[in-house]
Amino acid sequence: MRRPGPVGTPVVLADGRRLSGAMLRRLFVGQCLVLGLHLAWMPAWFVGLAVAVAGYRYRQLRRDLPRASLGLRLAAVGGLVLALWAEYGGLGEMAALIGLLLGVYLLKLLETHDRRDARVVVVIGLVALCVAFLHDQGVPVALAALVVLAWQVQSLAWLSGARDRRQAWGETAWMLVLSAPLMAALFLVFPRLPPLWNMPEMTRASTGLSDTIAPGDIAELSRSDARAFRVTFRGEVPPPGERYWRVYTLSHFDGVRWQRVTPPQLSATLGLPVSRFVREGRFSAWGEVTSRPRYRYELLLEPDSRPWRPSLGTPRRAASPQRFLADGTLEGREALRSRGLLRLSSSGAPPTYQDPAGPGWHSLLPAGSNPRSRALARRLWGQSDGDPDRYLQAVLARFGEAPYRYTLSPPRLDGQDRVDDFLFGTRAGYCTHYASATAVMARMAGIPARIVAGFLGGERHPDGHLTIRDYDAHAWVEVWRRGAWRRLDPTAAIAPERIERGAAAVAEGREAFLADAPFSPLRLRGIDWANRLRLSWERLEYEWQRGVIGYQGEARDRLVARLLGALEESVSALIALGPWRMMGLAALGLLGVWGGWVGLAGVCRWRPWARDEPRRLRALQAWLARRGHPGLPGESPAHHLRRLAPRAGPAGPALLAAAAELEGLLYAPLPAGERRRRRRILARRLREIRRRWPRRGWRREARRGIVTE
Repeated sequence: MRRPGPVGTPVVLADGRRLSGAMLRRLFVGQCLVLGLHLAWMPAWFVGLAVAVAGYRYRQLRRDLPRASLGLRLAAVGGLVLALWAEYGGLGEMAALIGLLLGVYLLKLLETHDRRDARVVVVIGLVALCVAFLHDQGVPVALAALVVLAWQVQSLAWLSGARDRRQAWGETAWMLVLSAPLMAALFLVFPRLPPLWNMPEMTRASTGLSDTIAPGDIAELSRSDARAFRVTFRGEVPPPGERYWRVYTLSHFDGVRWQRVTPPQLSATLGLPVSRFVREGRFSAWGEVTSRPRYRYELLLEPDSRPWRPSLGTPRRAASPQRFLADGTLEGREALRSRGLLRLSSSGAPPTYQDPAGPGWHSLLPAGSNPRSRALARRLWGQSDGDPDRYLQAVLARFGEAPYRYTLSPPRLDGQDRVDDFLFGTRAGYCTHYASATAVMARMAGIPARIVAGFLGGERHPDGHLTIRDYDAHAWVEVWRRGAWRRLDPTAAIAPERIERGAAAVAEGREAFLADAPFSPLRLRGIDWANRLRLSWERLEYEWQRGVIGYQGEARDRLVARLLGALEESVSALIALGPWRMMGLAALGLLGVWGGWVGLAGVCRWRPWARDEPRRLRALQAWLARRGHPGLPGESPAHHLRRLAPRAGPAGPALLAAAAELEGLLYAPLPAGERRRRRRILARRLREIRRRWPRRGWRREARRGIVTE
């Protein structure tokens, strides 16, 4: 039996059904492109699976291996399921299901032998292409998806019988261009359906904050440049030292860690209804409901498995229903499965109303813990003559004295009396060390206090929006004084540069800053051109997320309302013109539509002519016949042109050149590039014939029968 040629044959379809090696190679390239969209979020062993399947099909095409049997294919699927189970611990997570889809897509090549199978592979690839947006919806993924889409569509063009690469890519470009207006219309006006992939697989917290913190926890976040959220202000923008973004409060201290207590836990502990601690709606029901918010802004939030929503001070109003908590924090109704927009108004200051849990709850301390700190609290209280404000000032003033220092690499605290170990031992720490010690010292004097965890600051971009990252995480203290909560930030006493310029300005332990992000572009902020490039890219990505990904129902409603308003104004203006002017404008409009339709029809008719030489020659011969010079019976088009050339005057050379180019195109075995070049020459010659053809004298001679052969 004769062995077939190599896989790289120029023939894409071997016959009516069986696929050649070239077509299989195209399918494999499409699989690699689709896999490239997923590989940053999926196991790297998928590359090995793709190569193994392609290698088996290559050997099978060379007749070295038999076709994959049913048993082999079932074993491959079973191995894929077991590998995914071992990777994710089950198949219930979204990542595992995406991996199953990709694995089946790659294994499908084992049983792809005809056009129908190839079309199925392409369709599965299109589905896997759409699934890639579950990982990320940024600009790079969108551009890469467009490239993959073009490749898959041109594969369908090959399967439909495209003659060469030029025709396949031409049909692809034509289909993508024609579908663009429909895509834009659907994007702008079609209602957004709720996502079909809301599954309980989200375990990642984008902010890096947790609902329990101990001294040193937030210091670890200085090692990361992960983005927490971005914000655009509408109106006043707070200065850096006032950008305190509340995320949650921690009111329970067990001697080691501060913990957040949820409304249901508070309800069960204090015997109060849950409605005393949380209200749902668009407006806060706590404090002065009629008070005017100071700041209005729009948040672009990163995906998070927790429902927390940051706010600049106490949240007052939201564009969509949220959960307003009595401790001055905000929660969403559900976790964010993808990036989301939230318009919010807030006071920029701590709450001015009392927490329903009461001052007693915010004064609790474990009995017998931190004895040295208790002794210090008694001494400072006596020196302050029992004045709470003077006492708190004395606590903060102590932190401003040596040997206390602020560092991104604090010593580790392992004992049970960690406040004692910090105040009298290490005396070096991050914001959580100082916030924890301050809150404990306040409670030891009977002053209600709690810790607020969130973010401080944010990078200001040239277009005005702020980016808040993990290393902006911060903790401060709120104390109850004179009928309101008062912000108390001990970091301002020990490291004021952290308040004004961020964590990167802290000199102590600066080597820990961005230690977990060695390739972060933020490390290039000192290089002017690199920093400008980074800011430009982040601005583009931000506008993409807000304007495209964040385009939701409310934005669509506003756009439709503007379009309807413009249409109503146009109709009113037309009515004001009077009936005759309206009829004239209508006639002009119809004439414009007719002209556009004629032009489009002409383009559609001209497009196939560019590669149909006999058709163009028949049109020229008909044009010559109308001028009295028809072709003779049995005469070829080239001979017809040569017969007329000696007496055609200025058009003679063009007639001869056109005849030569025509014969070369029809009969010579020309390569694709040479054929395209000759088509262009022929088109120029045909236009030259029409332009230089004699206008009068030759037609009269032809009518008299003078011009004959």
